[in-house]
Amino acid sequence: MESPSRPPTPPLPTLAPSSSKGQKRDESILELNSLLDRETAKSKLRRLAISTSCLPPLFNPLCPSTTLAACKQVRHECTKAHFDPIQRPWTDSTLGFCSYLNLCYGDPMFTKNPSLGDGSGPRGGTKDCRYQHFQVTPSTIRCTQPLPEGYPSVMPGYLKKRVLGDEDVERQDKEADVAQWVNCDLRRFDYSLLGQFQVIVADPAWDIHMTLPYGTITDDEMRNMPIRSLQPDWGILCLWVTGRAMELGRVVFAHWGYKRVDELVWVKTNQLQRLIRTGRTGHWLNHTCEHLLVGLKLPQNFPRDAPIPWDTEPALRHLRKCVDTDVVVAEVRETSRKPEEVYGVIERLAPKGRKLELFGRKHNTRPGWVTLGNQLGDSQIAEPDLYDRLVKAYPKQKFTFVPSKQ
Repeated sequence: MESPSRPPTPPLPTLAPSSSKGQKRDESILELNSLLDRETAKSKLRRLAISTSCLPPLFNPLCPSTTLAACKQVRHECTKAHFDPIQRPWTDSTLGFCSYLNLCYGDPMFTKNPSLGDGSGPRGGTKDCRYQHFQVTPSTIRCTQPLPEGYPSVMPGYLKKRVLGDEDVERQDKEADVAQWVNCDLRRFDYSLLGQFQVIVADPAWDIHMTLPYGTITDDEMRNMPIRSLQPDWGILCLWVTGRAMELGRVVFAHWGYKRVDELVWVKTNQLQRLIRTGRTGHWLNHTCEHLLVGLKLPQNFPRDAPIPWDTEPALRHLRKCVDTDVVVAEVRETSRKPEEVYGVIERLAPKGRKLELFGRKHNTRPGWVTLGNQLGDSQIAEPDLYDRLVKAYPKQKFTFVPSKQ
């Protein structure tokens, strides 16, 4: 006799994950994020090795309330710096803040701005600005960023060289303590006189289809510049771009035989330490930053898509990678002037070798650099061989020879 079939066993109910498992998972995620956000020991050592001082610099902390009047409404006492409104006979506070603030040609304090270089001044016929301007009320105390726990007071020289990979690098050229510059038309200058440079920085006056207070260079003139002949293989080229020039910069990189390997962004702030919002730049959105493209000169037959031999090529092993970040936040100054912090980033990345800046002005001249531009006024040279070549090639131009201080 056939036995009756048994009813199917009902499936076990799905158990919801216990709260303890979920808690452990959340803790694991938090721990993982903490590890990813933490600075590695190698990065910390390299950052400390490039520090020129064992103590952080003093600074004036800014009050988040901006003005002293607004600050007094929320706190009884404040030791931080404030920006107080300047009330002139022609000021109309109902118009709001001036877009240019301390860079406004229509404000009498423009020429007294300590962040501006020599020769800055308002253009003729400028009217008094009726918008609100500000002056700084310094903080009553100067502060320092607290030192991290375990921060070494001094890192020995031999340890710095080992951390930075400088043990087998020769000493800097003796001309590295002298600033050199040549006043010239970069479109017609004989670049073969200069020799070669490990680092080149260029800030061209791109034709960005705007009315500018200075001359510009055409796209074809920029392409025809003999940049490649000025550097050995694996030389570093840093090119400032903005707006439509961002794509053009990548085009000329390929035309000259360079490969873009990185990009630094300068986030512009104004006197009140806020993002620039003047409406002067940008067709669709307000531009608040500029970009510095960083490229490497590839050898003639090196495949463009091949990986860069960072660890095997001697010319690349001496670069101090992963010391700085790719963002600089700095206040704007006069037209087209770039922040001083960028020079520090470049010099820490490539501390050795000759350095050249193209399209520079007098405020760009810097010890260890050769600066070329048509607004330098005079010319100063510290390298004897370069001085002799320039004097022979341009006998009608005056070149001042300044011997090295060493």
